[in-house]
Amino acid sequence: MDNNGIQILGILAMGFIVFCAGSILWMVASMARKGDERRREIISRASCTTFYITLGALGLDILWGIYNSVAHGQAIEGNNPFVQLAVISFVYAISLAVYRRKYGG
Repeated sequence: MDNNGIQILGILAMGFIVFCAGSILWMVASMARKGDERRREIISRASCTTFYITLGALGLDILWGIYNSVAHGQAIEGNNPFVQLAVISFVYAISLAVYRRKYGG
């Protein structure tokens, strides 16, 4: 890969990191704002859905780590917290969009 390819890849990576950081900040800001009952219900349902999906994903990750440890003798590796938080914020954004569309937000 030449120098231009590496620079483009670096720019794309930085753009992805900025997008993830913005998504995380947006998630925190949307949960902190106050609103009417319908808005609180939408945020509550989106938060619960995101929590259940996160628990399921973490449970599967734990089971996969145990399986690889026992069956293949591989060490159990931890997850990158930034990537994990970015995925959670992405799931929250999708869940929030679905509930806003469903309940009219």
